Amino acid sequence: MNFRTLAKQNRAILAMLCVVGVALLAGCGVRQKVIVTSEPTGATVSMNGVNLGRTPVEQPFLWFWYYDFVAEKKGYEIAGVRKRFRSPVWLWPPLDLVMEAMPFYVPSVKRVHIILEPQQNRPAPSYSVEESATSS
Repeated sequence: MNFRTLAKQNRAILAMLCVVGVALLAGCGVRQKVIVTSEPTGATVSMNGVNLGRTPVEQPFLWFWYYDFVAEKKGYEIAGVRKRFRSPVWLWPPLDLVMEAMPFYVPSVKRVHIILEPQQNRPAPSYSVEESATSS
């Protein structure tokens, strides 16, 4: 082998390593989302006070922690639920660094189902009108 052949091989190996390195640095990582459904469907849902729209609805989230969900629909009682989203094992250190560098998406989907109860027909309050005892 001469020097020029060795230099060309080294450059080719270096170029391939650079391409692989850039591909690993530009990883897709983990994408978290929550899917909110309700019974009946079509209820307006909010997550931590932010309106998400009508069920069924998908929403990305960043943090694995507590989230408050409130659903409301005309003719039904307002229902609320607090859910804690726990981090999956593959997002614990040091595995999280490896998962974020993966060249494909790793999904993490949480589901919340809210059941709304029909409103109770409450009778309207009745007020009696008292006439004054002294009339002129």
